[in-house]
Amino acid sequence: MHKNNNRIVYLFFKNNVISGKWFLIVCINLTKKRFTYLFLAYPALFCAIFLGNAYHVIGQDPVFSQFYAAPIYLNPAFAGSTNCSRAVFNYRMVRSIENLHTANFSFDRFVDRLHGGIGIIATTDQTNMHFMRNSIQAMYAYHLTVTPDFSINFGMQAGYIRNDTQWDKFVFPDPNEPLPDNSWQHSVDFAAGILFHSNRIYGGFAAHHLHEPDMSIMDKGNAYLPMKLTGHLGMYFEPGSGDPRRRDQPDYYFSPNIVFQQQGEYNHLSAGMYLGIKPVMLGLWYRHWLNQSNLTPNNFLVALVGINMDDYRIGFSYDVSMSGLSGDIYSALELSLAFRFNCPQRNIGTRIINHPSF
Repeated sequence: MHKNNNRIVYLFFKNNVISGKWFLIVCINLTKKRFTYLFLAYPALFCAIFLGNAYHVIGQDPVFSQFYAAPIYLNPAFAGSTNCSRAVFNYRMVRSIENLHTANFSFDRFVDRLHGGIGIIATTDQTNMHFMRNSIQAMYAYHLTVTPDFSINFGMQAGYIRNDTQWDKFVFPDPNEPLPDNSWQHSVDFAAGILFHSNRIYGGFAAHHLHEPDMSIMDKGNAYLPMKLTGHLGMYFEPGSGDPRRRDQPDYYFSPNIVFQQQGEYNHLSAGMYLGIKPVMLGLWYRHWLNQSNLTPNNFLVALVGINMDDYRIGFSYDVSMSGLSGDIYSALELSLAFRFNCPQRNIGTRIINHPSF
């Protein structure tokens, strides 16, 4: 096997939720059921793609391309950052040998008496290989108005996270082989974030999995979920807003953004631009993935389109690989739906962040 593929195998055995013995059984099961030809014809390609996907899914958090369509998933300090109650649903499917599915639901609102926002978020991340991670988190963000034009939010988050493996879904080579005694692992989980924003600029920092919980199913102490560090910065420009001479012209905006995330040995830098003529929104992002252990980059181009009707917003995006991988193997589809309701008619005393919502 190629040197890089050996490294991927090592990373999977070292960092993920099942031991080498049981992973080999899983491989045998998969090749017997549907991937025999691919495995025999292209063993190096199979291991590189399959194991690489498994490491990314089980050992790390999923990444949404529509960062600001899942704001409190990106940073808990976004909780309550609108003057309305906000409900958001996100769905992402990564097309691969085994498709990867991630769904996320969140709700947040500003509470005047708490001087900040509260929120709750539930995420499920699963593959057709019958591995699943579920989590539910609650958060609070204190909103501090520093000056009339500048505010800082401080977010805290706590919740529950669980890994599950459905061993009974596999066909084992030896029908008498006993199933593993344990099929799940769980832990508490903590995160924190800070967000600053003015009329035209916003940015922040977040840290998830602060105590790096052990999520190993087979070998206790061998699969810690790495801390995820996020930094994001953006600007929002709406030329002509407030100019009475432009009332008969459509409102438009543009917003450059940059997001950096690191988790374990993997990091990615995403840079992009949003453009909008209300109610239509467009976006284009470039994402650079890098594995620090072997410095092998994966580059993606992300195209986005959406509709913003104030009370509801719909976004669709498509990720395509620019690193020579087939779009049928490495691409992603993502859908977001957002609803705003219970909007107060008075000033609630907190600055609303000007930023694209997908």
